Amino acid sequence: DRQDRQSSYGGGDMLSWQIGAVKVTRIVEMQMPIPAGPDNGFIAEATPTALRAIPWLYPHFVDEQDRMLLSIHALLVEAPGLRLVVDTCVGNDKPRSLSGGRALATDFLKAFEAAGWTRDSVDAVICTHMHVDHVGWNTMLVDGKFVPTFPNARYLLGRIEFEHWSSEGDAEQQAILADSVQPILDAGLAEFVGLDHVVSPNVRL
Repeated sequence: DRQDRQSSYGGGDMLSWQIGAVKVTRIVEMQMPIPAGPDNGFIAEATPTALRAIPWLYPHFVDEQDRMLLSIHALLVEAPGLRLVVDTCVGNDKPRSLSGGRALATDFLKAFEAAGWTRDSVDAVICTHMHVDHVGWNTMLVDGKFVPTFPNARYLLGRIEFEHWSSEGDAEQQAILADSVQPILDAGLAEFVGLDHVVSPNVRL
C-alpha cells in the first residue's frame, strides 16, 4: 500500500560536506520505507536475507523491519560564485502516485532557509533527470498557478532528457512536465544543455 510507505515529510538530518572549494548540503523532503523483496519495484535482489548480510546498512539505510529507507532530497551546492540546487524532489500541491495520489504539504522551503539559502539566492538549478522526485520544486503554487520557485536561477535541463519525455511516458509523466517544467520554459528560465555542460570552474556535468 503506497500510503503505508509514507514516512516523515521534511526535516531529516541536514548533512553537509566539503569537496575542495565546494560545499554540498542535503535537504530532505521526505523519506519512504520500501519493503524488501522482489516486488518492491526498486531492487528485486534486496531481499531481507541479502540486506542482513550487509550490516552497515542498519539503521540509517534499512530499518528494523528490513525496509529500505528511500531518501528524496535536494543537494545545495555552494561553489565560488555559484549557488546551485541539484534535483528538486516531488514538490507541494502536486498529487502523485508516489505519494498515494495525494499532494504533499512539506516544510521543504523552511529547511531550505534553515540552511541559509533563499529562493532568490539560487543561481542555477539542475535536474539530473525528469522523474517525479527530481523536478517537483522547480515550481510552486502561487494564487492557483505554478510559477518558478527560484526566479533568478537558470534551470539547466538536459536536452536529450527533455526531448525523450516530451514524446514518451504516461499521463502522469506528462502532468509532471506540465506543472514542473513547462512554467520554467514559459518564464524563459530554461537552458538546454549537453551531457558535458560546464556550470562553473568547479562544477560540471
